[in-house]
Amino acid sequence: MQKVQMQRWQGVGAVLTAGTGYACMSILLKGAYQLGLGPIQVIALQSWVASILLFSYTVIFKREIFKISGRMLGWLLLQGVVGTMGTSLLYAYALMFLPVSVAILLLYLYPALVLGASVFLWHKQIGQKELAALFLALGGTTLASGIVSGVSGVAWVGILLGLTAAIGYAVFNLVGEVVLAEVSPLAAMCFSQWVCAVSLLIVTKGEIMSIPWQDVHIWEVGLLLATIASIIPFYMTLLGIERLGSDQAAILSTFELPMTFVLAAIFLKEFPTMTQWIGGGFVLAGILLLNWRNKKNEETSNKKRPDLYDGRV
Repeated sequence: MQKVQMQRWQGVGAVLTAGTGYACMSILLKGAYQLGLGPIQVIALQSWVASILLFSYTVIFKREIFKISGRMLGWLLLQGVVGTMGTSLLYAYALMFLPVSVAILLLYLYPALVLGASVFLWHKQIGQKELAALFLALGGTTLASGIVSGVSGVAWVGILLGLTAAIGYAVFNLVGEVVLAEVSPLAAMCFSQWVCAVSLLIVTKGEIMSIPWQDVHIWEVGLLLATIASIIPFYMTLLGIERLGSDQAAILSTFELPMTFVLAAIFLKEFPTMTQWIGGGFVLAGILLLNWRNKKNEETSNKKRPDLYDGRV
């Protein structure tokens, strides 16, 4: 019983840490754009540097990671192409047509997609608390995005790209729950990043030299993006999915929004409106509600959820 509670809170901590790391991405992107990089270049820089670091680490310390089944490799290919690269590229393109507030709102519709898919595909039982937490998270996301204050001139192509990005991230979470039944979070992260990096080489038609690699500041931003905003939150997200399941991890991940407000206020002196603070409060209320479980619920969760993370590569 105590072990189950500890594992659950480890999952909660992992997802909240991931949200903090992803929130740092907004701060780091500001610096990358000031260096003259475009959205696609930033994504490529982040993915390639992260892939180099992960490959070096695994070759030296974790060579057993490369021993995976062909079936699992297929799932990891799907997660890397659709979940990792697809989400990043679609969201980057959506920002070309939409205000950031609207694009983020569309992306954060993915918890609802994950929850619905979990019920439809995995036949999961969703309780009233989970549904209430979901509605709080969605309502808070809507308020925090600033869309209620009115947005005009929104391009439909941008809306379509934003919705497709949300679908891509929902796929990442759902596939993550499947692959984590057989491989470790580290292996899932490595293969997804490698697949994303190789796919970007194809998508960008090999224009790797378009990034000014000779600039030391590019490497500084790339390392920060690859570690703080990619490897660490990527691993923590998968660890959270492993401990909690994709549906609850998706709801908890909305913690990124209020954390983004805090970091923007500290580092960029960009202060959110009162409506956005209220929205962030709703998100946090959803997080607390989601984790307010009684003893009976913990025992039920323990019976239904097998131990998925022992003895894997």
